[in-house]
Amino acid sequence: MSLRTPAVLVALILLTACGERLAPVARPFAWPLEQAPLATRGGTTTAAALTMAPSPSAAWSALQTAAPGLERDRAAIRTMAGEFRTCFDFQETIGHHPDYLLSAPYHSFATERVFIIEDAPERIVLQHQLVMRFAGSPEVAVIKHWRQAWTWQDGDLLRYRGFATWEHERLPAAQVAGCWTQTVSGVGDEPRYATVGRWRHQGTLSEWESDRTWRPLPRREVSVRKDYQALDGSHRITITPDGWVLWQDNRKLTLSAAGTPGPQGWLASEIGLERYQRISGFDWQPGEDAWKTEAPLWEKVRAAWTATLAAPRVHLRAETPVGVDLLEEVAAGDAVKSVAVVTDAVVP
Repeated sequence: MSLRTPAVLVALILLTACGERLAPVARPFAWPLEQAPLATRGGTTTAAALTMAPSPSAAWSALQTAAPGLERDRAAIRTMAGEFRTCFDFQETIGHHPDYLLSAPYHSFATERVFIIEDAPERIVLQHQLVMRFAGSPEVAVIKHWRQAWTWQDGDLLRYRGFATWEHERLPAAQVAGCWTQTVSGVGDEPRYATVGRWRHQGTLSEWESDRTWRPLPRREVSVRKDYQALDGSHRITITPDGWVLWQDNRKLTLSAAGTPGPQGWLASEIGLERYQRISGFDWQPGEDAWKTEAPLWEKVRAAWTATLAAPRVHLRAETPVGVDLLEEVAAGDAVKSVAVVTDAVVP
């Protein structure tokens, strides 16, 4: 039995990432000493048993022999595709105001399929999809997750400006020479953030590091935090023999009504670690079947977003509901309503 996008299930998966059941644990950092240990928040479900894939993977081995330059960059990006156990860990490390109390660390877990939906010499698009199986249950939860598009030497970046607003920032050609732009979209292909960086290959190390950009609040925070309005962050992607790791350096930023840093400025800093490890023997068929059915509709949704986001400045009515609304309309197979969700989300 497969479950597809009812509102309660969407909330369960997208807000907790369907993590394994965990006992409360102390935060991993012992500072400040005066603050009591914090219970971890995150997933509440127990996943089915998994088998890790042999390491190193064939994709990692192929990366080691890829030709230097553009082809090795492309190989590194393609290596992020596969079938993974994904762990999400986030922890506040610094409070930037007197008496600020660090928030509870976040930990969760998912089984995630990442597959290539576009592959051109200077553009690669990776689609993420959650396919969750639960211990002791025949049910399977399938949810389209985030999307990442990689473009070579692309200086047109859609930058987040706070309060569900984005603007195009065009960087000089010299600034993006030899660089890849990563554009991240949400579960409904709605905009999240765009950032630019350069792949570095040294020995068996392949990694890419972004510039600093503002980002909307992540789903793990949007339902529980109302005291800041944007993440000011950078991240680094490292390819590993058994998958890849996404490391984040985030600052929680308060904004004024005008969209500029508010009087409080940065509220707190956090680090994040998302680890993608390859697994084998997992039945991904429900996810493959779902994508085969929904891919034509998502293509129409992406086309609608492309047209909408071409404007110099885009203001959405809200950041969060549009993604969930699109999941539900696409699952229902309604192309007209799906495209209408995109156009209706934009403030004229």
